[in-house]
Amino acid sequence: MVSSKPKGTAKVAATGDKPPPAFKANKSGSKPAGGPKFKSGGAPGKVGKPGPGGAKKFGGAGKPGGPGGFNKFSKPGGAAGGGPGAKKFNGKPQAPAEGEKQDWAKFKKDKKDLKLKRKSSKDTYEITKEAKQIYEKLRCRRTENKDKLVEQIFKVLNVGDTIAKVVKAHDTARVLQCMLKYAAPALRAEISEHLLPFTVDMCQSKYAQFCVQRMLKYGAPATKTKLIDSLMGNVVRLAGHNIASGLLDTMYQGATPQQRINMRQEFYGDLYRKAKDSNVKTLSDTYKEATNMKSSILSAVKANLDHVANKQLVDSSLVHAVMLEYLRACDEDEEKLEETVSAFAALVPHMLSTKEGSEAAVICFYRSTPKNRRAIIKNIKEHLLKIATHEHGHVFLISLLNSLDDTKATKKAIYDHLHADLKTLVGNQYGRRVVQWLVAPGDKACFHPEFIRVVDEGLAFGKKEKELRRKEIFEQIEAPIADAIAEDAAFWLSNSHIGLVTADILNHIQGESYEKAAVALAQVVAQPEWRISADAAGAQPQDKKKPHNDVEAIIAEATKQRKKLLNDDSSSSEDEAEEEDDEEDGAPKIKKAKKATKEVAEEEVPLVVGIEEAGMHIVLKKILKNDGKREGTSFGQQLLQSLAPETLKSWLGVNRACFVLVNLVEGSPDLLAACKKIIASEKSLCQDLLSQKTPGAKLLATKLDLKKNSP
Repeated sequence: MVSSKPKGTAKVAATGDKPPPAFKANKSGSKPAGGPKFKSGGAPGKVGKPGPGGAKKFGGAGKPGGPGGFNKFSKPGGAAGGGPGAKKFNGKPQAPAEGEKQDWAKFKKDKKDLKLKRKSSKDTYEITKEAKQIYEKLRCRRTENKDKLVEQIFKVLNVGDTIAKVVKAHDTARVLQCMLKYAAPALRAEISEHLLPFTVDMCQSKYAQFCVQRMLKYGAPATKTKLIDSLMGNVVRLAGHNIASGLLDTMYQGATPQQRINMRQEFYGDLYRKAKDSNVKTLSDTYKEATNMKSSILSAVKANLDHVANKQLVDSSLVHAVMLEYLRACDEDEEKLEETVSAFAALVPHMLSTKEGSEAAVICFYRSTPKNRRAIIKNIKEHLLKIATHEHGHVFLISLLNSLDDTKATKKAIYDHLHADLKTLVGNQYGRRVVQWLVAPGDKACFHPEFIRVVDEGLAFGKKEKELRRKEIFEQIEAPIADAIAEDAAFWLSNSHIGLVTADILNHIQGESYEKAAVALAQVVAQPEWRISADAAGAQPQDKKKPHNDVEAIIAEATKQRKKLLNDDSSSSEDEAEEEDDEEDGAPKIKKAKKATKEVAEEEVPLVVGIEEAGMHIVLKKILKNDGKREGTSFGQQLLQSLAPETLKSWLGVNRACFVLVNLVEGSPDLLAACKKIIASEKSLCQDLLSQKTPGAKLLATKLDLKKNSP
C-alpha cells in the first residue's frame, strides 16, 4: 500500500515530465487538497511504475483518465469546464483544450445563438415576437388609441390556440394583461371568451393568474359570472393551491348568492362537485331528509377541510363559511367535534379575518380542553394588537375575555401584552370596544344588547360566576389604565371618540386611581389653548367598497389621472413607464404607496377649541354627571380649581362652555357656592356673564342667582 498522491502523479512518473503547476506544493509544504486517493497497480513500495497491463488505475490507455479515455471527475471530451473556445458536445459550448486561449466573445455569442435557436424552435415564436413589438408601443403612456393597438395584437394572437399556449409565459402574459386593460368592451369580452376554458389552469399559474385578476377587475358583470362558473367542479382543488386560493377567495366574495352556495356545496362531497342541488343552501340541508347520510357527509367535509388546513390556506372566506357550518353540524357529536377543534386550534389566528371565521374560532375556543385553550392563547399572543383592532378579530378577543376563569392568567397573557399599545388600541374604533369591555363589560350604554347576548353564551363553558370574574379582571387593570391616563392626559381627550372611552373609564375606576386620572384630565380641560382634532382621529374608516358597475368609467378616470400626473411631472416619464410595467406583472405599486403615505402624513389635521366641540361637550357632561356619585375630590372640583380667571372669562362667552359649568354646579351645592363666589368676586366676570345672551349663559346666571344681586 502506498501513500495518497494527487491525480496525475502516475503520468508524470511514466513520462518524466515536470508536474503541472496545479499540483505544486504550497508554501507550507503541505499537499494540495482535493486530489483523489488511488492505489498503484505495481508492486508494493514502488511508486510511479505502471502495474500489470501497463497502466495504473485511473491512468492507463483506454481507461478512465488515461490517454484516449475519460476521467469521471471531468466533463466528456477531456474538458474540465464550459469555457469559450471549446468544442461543442451535444450542441453545447464546452471548455477549450489545455493551452488554448479562451474567446469569451465567441462563447457568449454561441450561448446567445443557442438560446435563440431554442426559442425559434417553438411554433409560437414568430407570432409572439410580432405581438411583443406592438405591445412595446401599447405600454407607452404617450400612446393614443390604445384600443387600436390591442386589436392588432389580438389579430396576431388569434391564430388557432395560440392564446392558450402563451398565457402562461412570463413575457406574453404581460401582453394579455395589457390587452385586457386597454381593449374596447366588445374586444375585452371576446378575449375573455378565449381564456375562459383555461381558467382553472390559469389560476394555478405563476404568471397567468394576473390575467385572471385583470378579467375580474376590468371585465363586464357577465364575464365575471362566467369566470366564476368556469371554476365549478374544481373549487376544493383550487382552495388547496398556494396561488389559486387567493383568487378563489376574491371570486367568492364577488360572487352572487347562488354561486356562493354552489362553491360551498363542493366541500360537501363528490356528489355535489359533479352536480349542484338548488334545494341545498347549507350543510344541514344535505342530510335533512336522510339522516343516515350525516356521518358520511361530515366525514367528506372534514377530509376537504383537513386538505386545506394541512397547507395552511385557511385564510379564506369560503373556507371559513364551510368551517362554521361544519362546527355547528358537529355540535351533537362530541367526539368528532373535539377532534376537529383540536386540529383547528393552531389555525385560529388565520380564522379571524372574516365574520364566519371569527364565529368558528369562538366555537373552537369554547369547546377546547384547557390544554388547547392555552395553545390558542399562545398562538394569538404575537398577533394580539392586530386582532384587537380588527373588525371581526376583536369579537373573538372579547369572547375570550368573557369566558376565561383564570383571571390572573388572562391579565398576564392578554392585557399585559396590550398595555404598551394602549393608545393605538384606544385610537381604533374596534380596539376601543376591547378596552370598554375590560372596564364596563356588558354595559348597554356601550354595547348593543344582541352583541352582549351572543358574547354571554360563552359563560356556559366557564365555572366561575360572571360578576366575580369581571370584578377580578377590572381590579387588576384599574391602576395601569389610570397611570396611562395620568401619563398623557391630553391624548385621552384628543377627540370625542377617545373621550367617550375616557368617560367610561372614569365612571368605573375608584379611589386613588380615579383621583390620579381626574387631576390630570382636569388640568388639560382648563388649559386656555386646549385644542382637539375635529372628528379626524376617531372617524370610522370607510371599509365598505363602493359598487363599481361602470368599468369603462373607471378606466377613463384612471387614464385622466395618469395624463394629469404626466403633465405635472414629465421628467419622471421613464420611471412611471417602469412602474406601469411592474403593475402589469402584479407587482405592488411601491412608488404610489409611498407617495400616498407621504401625502397623508403631510396633511394637516383640523383642530378646534376643545370646549366648543360638540362631541367633547357630550363627553364632559357625561363625566360631570357621574361625579355626583363620588366621595372625596371629584373631577368637577379639580376642574373648578384649575380654571384661571382668563380661561373662565373666555368660557363665559361660549354657549357650550356655559352649559358645562351648569352641569358642574348642578350636582353639588358645594361646587355651586364655589363657582358663585369666583364669578361674583370678579366684577368683570359677573358683568360678562350677565351681558351674554346665549341660552347657556342665561341658565348659568340663573343657577348662580346673579340677576338679583346685579347692580
